[in-house]
Order: sequence, then C-alpha cells, then structure tokens
Amino acid sequence: MDYRFINHDELVDIIRTKTAGQDYQVVDTTTTEAAICKKGALRAPSEQRTDQSVQDLVSRLEDVPRVIFHCTLSQVRGPKAARIYAEARREKEREAAMGAPQAVGGTVSEAEGKSADAGKESAVATSVDPFETAKATAAAVSSSPLRQEVLVLRDGFQGWQGLYRKDPDLVENFDVNVWQEYSP
Repeated sequence: MDYRFINHDELVDIIRTKTAGQDYQVVDTTTTEAAICKKGALRAPSEQRTDQSVQDLVSRLEDVPRVIFHCTLSQVRGPKAARIYAEARREKEREAAMGAPQAVGGTVSEAEGKSADAGKESAVATSVDPFETAKATAAAVSSSPLRQEVLVLRDGFQGWQGLYRKDPDLVENFDVNVWQEYSP
C-alpha cells in the first residue's frame, strides 16, 4: 500500500507540535468548503482533480515529510487521492533517477544530445539493461533527501468534527447545518 491510516489523536499531536507546510500538510479532498482541518490545510476537491493538479501538488509538497489526506469518511476519495498522489510522486522520483525520459520501447538513441551537424550520422539504438535501470532507480530513490510519508485520516472529517468541531485550533469554518447529519 502506498499510504497508511493515521488516527485522530496522532494528527492532533502533529498539528499542535509541528508547522503546516513545513513538517506536514493536510490535504482536504471533501466536496464542501464548510469546514476543514485548520493550520494551513490545502483544498483539493476530488471532483477537480486532474493529472496536472496532481503533478502540481507533488511539486508543491516535495519537501514536506508528511502529507495527510482526508475526505468526509476517508473510505473512498481520501484514500484514492492518497494513492494517486503517492503513485505520481513515485513516478517523479523514478524519472529523476533515470534522468531524461526514455524513448518508447526501451531504447535510447546514442545520437541524442549531439549537435545538429553531428545529427547527420545515423543514430544507433541500444537496448537498455532492465537490471541496471532497476538498480539506478532504487539507488536514486533510496538516496533521495526526503522519504515522504503519505497518510489518510481514519474516519475522515466526520470523525474529526465529532471530536474537535469546537476547537478553533483544529477546525475552521465549521457549519453545523452542513455537518448536522454527521454529528454525534
């Protein structure tokens, strides 16, 4: 699995002792803006997700050691967003480890990067050794400066607001009318 679940008390401890955007980042994928976890949570509604928005989020959060996703219940949208994010991050790391993207079919032209004058020579395609590729990828990923932890808030905002909706340090913009059906 590309992520793990985090309990409410763990997230409370993180929010109270760490700095949002530096030590952690909460990503709210709910469809409503009625309430969000506080301390710098990012809104990333699941219905607005695109490949580009995921890539932008990966780039924006590349130096943040913990990224915590949640939706209303954290049963579908939050975990799916966490999985997509983790896959995109892993792909970005893989591409960085490999350098420039490779040609289709696993071949790399030896003529790439040469001047236009030198382009008159025929390009010789050579097969890429998959074992060397795997070793290079593993080495680059393991030596990357930051191993990011991707988390999903267990029970989502429903459970969160049931416990902390009256705590202004943990919840902002709480609208009881929107969340009434989820209240304990």
